[in-house]
Amino acid sequence: MKNRKRYPPNWPQMARNCKEQAQWQCQHCGEIHGTERMSKRTGNPYRVALQAAHLDHDPENPDPRLAALCPSCHGRHDWVYHQRRQEVDVERMKHQMLLKRRRS
Repeated sequence: MKNRKRYPPNWPQMARNCKEQAQWQCQHCGEIHGTERMSKRTGNPYRVALQAAHLDHDPENPDPRLAALCPSCHGRHDWVYHQRRQEVDVERMKHQMLLKRRRS
């Protein structure tokens, strides 16, 4: 959670409810909360801690669509979103530059 102020006041309960409804399993890969894993990057052991992920990337929403995801799946979900958003931003800039040239 990057900026706690963006989340509704009842976020801790919402996140817990999300994980309970998923029966404490990642809704993408099925990994169980608390399972011990080995990091592929460092080789160190760690325990999986499920996270409540905003499927629509809208932390301000008081009634968000949430999914219980392990850190790996949550990271992939966010990465895909941010990649798409960057592509859209680049296309928007190209379009604005084209419009500017046509006006000149």
